[in-house]
Amino acid sequence: MKIELCTVVITGATGGIGAAIAKQLSMQGAELLLVARNVENLKALQHQLIIETGKEHNYLSADITTKQGKIDLIAKASILGANMLINSAGVSDFSRFEDMTEQAMQRAININLMAPMMLTQLFLAQGRENTSTEKYVVNVGSALGSIGFPCYSSYCASKFGLRGFTESIQRELANSEDQVFYFAPRATATTINGEAANEMNYALGNKIDAPEDVASALLKQLIKDKPRATVGWPERLFVRLNGFIPELVDHALRKNINKIKKIAGLKQESENKFYEKGVDQFITQYFD
Repeated sequence: MKIELCTVVITGATGGIGAAIAKQLSMQGAELLLVARNVENLKALQHQLIIETGKEHNYLSADITTKQGKIDLIAKASILGANMLINSAGVSDFSRFEDMTEQAMQRAININLMAPMMLTQLFLAQGRENTSTEKYVVNVGSALGSIGFPCYSSYCASKFGLRGFTESIQRELANSEDQVFYFAPRATATTINGEAANEMNYALGNKIDAPEDVASALLKQLIKDKPRATVGWPERLFVRLNGFIPELVDHALRKNINKIKKIAGLKQESENKFYEKGVDQFITQYFD
């Protein structure tokens, strides 16, 4: 794949991973459509890319969970002749299952799974009758899309679904010019992780990558045309083990389950205090 020939739509573009991907793609010569909800953050990212890479890119303020948001994104992508979509927007929720609300669970499924599925379908279909140019879709999943991790039930459910969806489409398009990629980072230093998640990763000794390193890994995957990639070691090993011998991963996680649940429980107590003060939305965060 030649990155410099691509016009790329990036959802969740102003988040940690999305912004790092945008910068590296811009440096490689790609044209970008930056998509997020917050227009001020989009303008700031556009300005940053002008300073750092010398290129001015298009942006679009849109809520991809709504019908209108999807329509606006696809329409703008069509006008620009975009040939790549990177589904990077996402939410995470580090919570004990007993404490999760239906709203939080639904939000994770809508943003992490349904929005990428619908955007992928619309993106691959748009303009197909007028061009034979191949299209590329990148679904940004997670190592936890292969490993069911305690206190990440809604996140794992949505990312497992995204991985299964991507694998199905990859095989469905096997004889097509279009390509769909699955990219699975491990823990990354972005604002999607709250204090409790960071505390848990520190307590367990989990490695946390810089967004720039994650973006570099994604570019390598694209350049090498690898259908799927998981970032980091021993995460790649655990993904394989969980597929072949999940009992080994059960045992490894069971040793730390009390510690994990305790930290997640302290998070819930903190959130309850915020709710008592009238803060309505605290659990999950967009990548924008």
